[in-house]
Amino acid sequence: MEKGRYSVISRENVEFRSSIRDEDMLFMLKKWLGLLLMPLPFCALLLFVGLFLLWLTRWQKSGKLLISIATIVLIMFSVRPTSVMLNRPLEQMYPAFPDQPVDFIIVLGHGHVSDPSVPLASQLTEAASARIQEALRIKRLNPKAQMIFSGSVAGDPVSGAEMYARVAEANGVARKDMTLIENARDTEEEVARDSQLVSGHPTALVTSASHMPRAMTLFHHVGINPIPAPAQYVGREQQLSVPAYGYLPSGRYLMYSEMALHEWIGQLWNRFRN
Repeated sequence: MEKGRYSVISRENVEFRSSIRDEDMLFMLKKWLGLLLMPLPFCALLLFVGLFLLWLTRWQKSGKLLISIATIVLIMFSVRPTSVMLNRPLEQMYPAFPDQPVDFIIVLGHGHVSDPSVPLASQLTEAASARIQEALRIKRLNPKAQMIFSGSVAGDPVSGAEMYARVAEANGVARKDMTLIENARDTEEEVARDSQLVSGHPTALVTSASHMPRAMTLFHHVGINPIPAPAQYVGREQQLSVPAYGYLPSGRYLMYSEMALHEWIGQLWNRFRN
């Protein structure tokens, strides 16, 4: 009898470990595919293959074609009109936070580098900095609200959640008013953990404006309806005519285009999985 019970437990443990491995493999696959589909690595791969064909094989026409395609695609995604066209539909899907009372303020993680040689605020990425600033503004309107910071440890000894907490603390927010979620690797895992804390409470959701549609969809899937509080708008319409040099390719606009593409691909991935 005991032997049978132990064999059942053993099988359950094996199945659990197998499930964990499958989830990890799926997570890594998603990350690799997401990165390789971005314009810069995708075009770099095309250029590498094109140069190889051009110089080391007899398929020179194919090499020239790949190099031409990569050059055109890279320039196209590096200009301002393309980045605005990709980001603006995402950013305008939800309005700015309506300054209403909330019990919780969720701040989704992004990125940072905890370099002690630079000021604390400068250790955050542009997106993370914009998110925490909007969250602090909402906190000033709701002094009793609990701030929920998420962000895992990835390539840095300090988690993204802890970095948010340090910035908030430097701006006068007490640690007792913060909850840190440091074991969520992506938006889907952040939503799963955040939803357990805020169910039934009015909650502000702070993330980049282009990321808001995907985040809201994931929250709705688990039965939570937070109040959108978008930050970091990059698809802004120019109010005056843009100088001619403003249309030159730029690394900044390439980064903004990649931000939008990441969100569009993320939405397709969620539809595929669901």
